[in-house]
Amino acid sequence: MSRSKKPFPFFLWHRRFGLVGLLLIVILSVTGIMLNHTEQFELDESIVESDFLLDWYDLNPKGRPVSYAAGSNTVTQWSGQLFFNNAALLTSKEKLSGAVVFQGMVVIALNNVLLLVDSGGELIEKLSDISDVKNIRHIGLKNNSVIVKTASGKMFIADEQIVSWTAAAQKNINWSVAAELSADQAEKIKQVYRGKGLTLERIVLDLHSGRIFSANWGVYIMDLAAIIMILLGISGTWVWWTRYQKMKSKRHYQKHHNR
Repeated sequence: MSRSKKPFPFFLWHRRFGLVGLLLIVILSVTGIMLNHTEQFELDESIVESDFLLDWYDLNPKGRPVSYAAGSNTVTQWSGQLFFNNAALLTSKEKLSGAVVFQGMVVIALNNVLLLVDSGGELIEKLSDISDVKNIRHIGLKNNSVIVKTASGKMFIADEQIVSWTAAAQKNINWSVAAELSADQAEKIKQVYRGKGLTLERIVLDLHSGRIFSANWGVYIMDLAAIIMILLGISGTWVWWTRYQKMKSKRHYQKHHNR
C-alpha cells in the first residue's frame, strides 16, 4: 500500500497566509480607494450618528444624566461635564447636588463647590474652600436665602453675599429637586458633548491605518497585512518555482525514458 504524499509545507503556509490576510487586504484596498476620492464621497462632510461607533470613539456621555431645574433654566451633569441648559459650562469630578435661583443668579451646588452663574449661562464666580460647608448633598432656599445640607445632616444658611454661613434649622425650606431630561434635551446635550462629532473620513482613515481597533497597537494589525503580502509573494514564488522544477524534471524523464 502506498502512502499519500504530504502537501508541500510552503503550499500550506501560502494558503494560510492568504486566508488570514484576505480580510485585512480587502479593508486596505477599499479604504484606500475611498481616501483617494474623499471629496467625491464627501467623507469629511458626512457625520456619523451611530451610537455604537460614537461609544467606540468615546464620544457619547456615559451613564445617566443628573439634572435640576432652576427657574426657567436646567442644570445637568453628564459624564463629568456640567451643562447650563444646552451649553457646556465646565468639567468637574464634583457631583451635582442641585441648583436654585438667587438674586437673579443661578447658584449651582457641587459636593464641595458653589458656582454662581448669570441668566445667560456665564460663570460669575466659583466658591470653594467654604468654611464648615463640605460634602453638600442638597441646596435650597429658606426665607429667600441659600441653604445647604451636608452629608452629615447639618444645615447652613448663607448671607446675602453668599460669603458667611451659619447653622440653620430644617424648617420651611424649598429644596432643589432633580428633574428628568426630555429626549430632545438629552439629544442636544449629547451633540454638545460630541463637539464637532465623528466624520466618516475619520473612520475610513482609522480603518485604513488600523487605529480603529486600538490607538496603541491597531497599526500593527495593518502592518501584519503588509507582512502577509510580502510572505505571499515569497511563498507564491517558491511554490511556482518548485512546481516548475518538478514539471521540468518530469518532462525530461518522459523524453528520455518513454521511447
